[in-house]
Amino acid sequence: MGKEQLAKSLKEILGLRWSPVAVKLMKPGEEIPKGLMEPPMPLRYCQSIIAARRGNCLYMPPRKHACPDGSGILGMVEMSEKLRSGALYLLFKKLPNIECAQKMIASRPEFETGSHTATVLAPLEKATFVPDVVIFTLWPEQAMWLCCAKTYSSGDRQNFITSGYNSACADLTVQVMKSGEMNISFGCYGGRASSEIDDFELYVSIPYGQLEAVTDALQKLSVKSIPEERNKIYMPPIMDNVGIPGVQEDGSVEILIDTDRCIGCELCAAFCPGSVLEMVEINGKKKSSVIGIENCTSCYTCVGQCPQKAIQLKHRTI
Repeated sequence: MGKEQLAKSLKEILGLRWSPVAVKLMKPGEEIPKGLMEPPMPLRYCQSIIAARRGNCLYMPPRKHACPDGSGILGMVEMSEKLRSGALYLLFKKLPNIECAQKMIASRPEFETGSHTATVLAPLEKATFVPDVVIFTLWPEQAMWLCCAKTYSSGDRQNFITSGYNSACADLTVQVMKSGEMNISFGCYGGRASSEIDDFELYVSIPYGQLEAVTDALQKLSVKSIPEERNKIYMPPIMDNVGIPGVQEDGSVEILIDTDRCIGCELCAAFCPGSVLEMVEINGKKKSSVIGIENCTSCYTCVGQCPQKAIQLKHRTI
């Protein structure tokens, strides 16, 4: 699947507002990819991600990097002593003491100075280069589905390494390139203070080599799981007059099945985690029936999965 098709699928499935951003760190001796421009003024690395998600294709050598901390972490320039020592973090009142600042610096992922000569960024669909990572700007629900897709394709849960310090450079780029694993970031002081990232947005970065498998998993999840979640199919339909579910008097619940609507598809029985329902024959046709009401936890799975809306739950309330 090409980069343009990947971008199209990801946008459609997740409902992305912004293009995923393809990022490559250029090594010494590599040719500059075609179709890129240097920004007219220096940008912070986090700002360049914002510019790229809007459609710009950028070539950024060190002279175009406005943040010396970021360009040092990315291995393009020698980091100044003030930054390396952690002293500036104390002046900004971002950390309490030099020991804490030095511990944070020692533990963050960085590239060796001189290992890279420039960063290149573009919307994924426009990238004329093979990216190292692809960075998404997302709402939490969209990020959840990327996590689900990663688990769908591997069976693994995610272990994220992140901080509110050096977000775009360390957590989204260096960490992902070094580990070969997806990572998440909520942004950092500099990234949020200098860019238009929304208060409700976060970032997810994925190694480019894993993107096709993740996209394929998202396509499969979009057949059922994603639309069901977005349709809120397990929401209890009956609320009392103050807007909260009615309080159960004795914990009892009644499952009401409209046998005229029931088509005998067996989905309710198959999905019920407590084996509360089974299929029985009524007038020569398979119909849903309650066999273990005492095991019902009111999870509303049967209600949500019934294609005919033939099942409702009724609670005894005070």
